Amino acid sequence: MKPGRRSLWLLTAIVVLAVCAFAGSALAPGGSGDARPFAVSELAPRSAPNPLAGRLQKVYGTNTPADRYGTEIADLEDDGTNLAGEQISELSPLPPRAFTPPENEYRAYAERWISSALAGAASLRRALASTDRPAAIAAWESTWSDYLHLGAVYLTGAAATLNQAIDGTPGVLPGGTSDPHFVGLHRIEMGLWTGESLDSLIGYDMRLEGDLERLRGVVAHVQFTPLEYATRSHEIIEDAQRDLLSGMDVPWSGQGVLGTAAGVAATEEVFHTLEPLISGRENTEGEVRAELSMLSGVLKSISRHRHGGYPSLPELGSYEHEQLNGYVAGALSALEQMPGTLETEARPPIPKLPPPSLSEKAAERVAEQAAEGTS
Repeated sequence: MKPGRRSLWLLTAIVVLAVCAFAGSALAPGGSGDARPFAVSELAPRSAPNPLAGRLQKVYGTNTPADRYGTEIADLEDDGTNLAGEQISELSPLPPRAFTPPENEYRAYAERWISSALAGAASLRRALASTDRPAAIAAWESTWSDYLHLGAVYLTGAAATLNQAIDGTPGVLPGGTSDPHFVGLHRIEMGLWTGESLDSLIGYDMRLEGDLERLRGVVAHVQFTPLEYATRSHEIIEDAQRDLLSGMDVPWSGQGVLGTAAGVAATEEVFHTLEPLISGRENTEGEVRAELSMLSGVLKSISRHRHGGYPSLPELGSYEHEQLNGYVAGALSALEQMPGTLETEARPPIPKLPPPSLSEKAAERVAEQAAEGTS
């Protein structure tokens, strides 16, 4: 390259380097002179201090101090504990008056099923009078199933006394099946399946009709506590598992599947009335609905294979029995959540256990060492 051209290239390179150095010094933060630092220009006027800062002492609607409220709520939602480490519920209690509409709806439902049971008892009386045992058995099954659809009405007081007369079993009576207080549906059941004279059962049926009529008057005014009503849905299925599917309450007819189906229908009605209160409170609504749907589905499958009826327990296949027991257990597991989800009182926190003292720790180490020495 010629000397003149080499000098021109060298001069050009020096000029470019000088320009880059100047631009870098202008753009660099904290530059000297009157140039303002890069990226710190104010685009809006600075806001005035918050006049309420330090003056808010508590959050409206709570006694929790404002400076603790956010932390406490976050702890409650994340861990189910308060700031003291105590286990607490994240659900706000429901007012007891919220249970009035569900209970009123259930009373109306129960009155309809009592009327149906009364009609069935009248049909049973006519079948007994005509000495038609197959017709009497069919009428008994219909009447008993209708009565079990009530589910939640016979809890305390006069309703409980009438329930014992209508659906009581001899096991709780001193004289067993010979006890004069053994009357009602199961006394008629025993007579129908053991070959007793049908004429001898008419008197029991007439008493049954009278007790059902009296129960209809009691149900119109029966009172539930919220806890009783929330718990009853679980108890109905629990009774079916213990007393019906085991055959304990139906030793003569064996109609435990029929009774269980009626109990499931009653449980679904209780759940239906409580859905507006359960909705949005944890996952209880979805879990109960899913488990009851599966239990109802297996009962429908059993009935469909018998042309719409239900088999007696001895006629139920072993696989069907296992399925039914399994779905009953699943429903019970879900229904156990109902009372806690529908709590009307704030549960006191469960205190956190204090850390072990030094003497307790030393005792634990001695016990561990002793256990290692003997192993």
